Amino acid sequence: KAEQLKQNLSSVTREKIFVELLHGKNPPTVLENPKLTNPFEFLLNMYSLPKYYEIDPTILMFIAFPLFFGFMLGDVGYGIVTFGLMLLLERKLPKEIKPLLKIITLASLASIGFGFVFGEFFGYEFIEHPLLNRVHDINTMMLVAVAVGIVHVNLGFVLGFINELKHHSFLNAFMRKISWIVLQIGVAILGYGYLQAIQSLQIIGGIVALVSILMIIKGEGLLRIVEVPALLSNILSYMRLYAIGLASVSLAAVFNEMAAGLFIKGGFSIVIGIAVLLSGHFINLLLGLLGPFLHSLRL
Repeated sequence: KAEQLKQNLSSVTREKIFVELLHGKNPPTVLENPKLTNPFEFLLNMYSLPKYYEIDPTILMFIAFPLFFGFMLGDVGYGIVTFGLMLLLERKLPKEIKPLLKIITLASLASIGFGFVFGEFFGYEFIEHPLLNRVHDINTMMLVAVAVGIVHVNLGFVLGFINELKHHSFLNAFMRKISWIVLQIGVAILGYGYLQAIQSLQIIGGIVALVSILMIIKGEGLLRIVEVPALLSNILSYMRLYAIGLASVSLAAVFNEMAAGLFIKGGFSIVIGIAVLLSGHFINLLLGLLGPFLHSLRL
């Protein structure tokens, strides 16, 4: 808004003022985002603002955070309750906390959407053949979570490359960031070669991986090599997307089974069963809000 300020000052002083714009190395940052994505600046402020010349990741958080949250909670019933609760609290809590409520409101919609994908309603499988079953499709769910991790981590490298490109040459930015993507490609080729017993692919993969490591050393220094194993652990850490969701649906199923056993007995046991059902799902919902929120934020 510097040019606008300059024009306003000139107008007020009838052009009797000279304004020189000095950006400096680290000018201050002001985030400007559409109304829908603006609440996610709240999450960004919990870490740190991007520098003036860096990409504003708010729009990316607007996309990724609700999807991560929804994937973990992933229950139509819990999503509906959370959505209604956020709408109710929004009218009563101070405006400083409202961005957080709007974030969870959007995340609740994502939870409802994933609930239909998983076919879950308060832990019950209300769809006979869901697109994905979190209890039985273990290998598929783990692969999906890892695939999300690969995409998300490499998106970070691409954004880092764009940021670096603004201050360094293309070659330098490439060796600093894209070299990590090349490393993953090399390891993937090498791994596939071993699995299929194809020696040529093993050689190619090994060469690509070695070249990428040399690029990392050239771009970021020798000490960065210690972070190569961390790259794998960072990607595998996305399996928490599945693990937390599996824990949630398993706990819900336990409460449902306990209540069902009491309902069968009849009489006063039905009242106890209702109490178990309500209290159990309330506890699970609280855990379902806390866990997915913290881990989505961390990812």
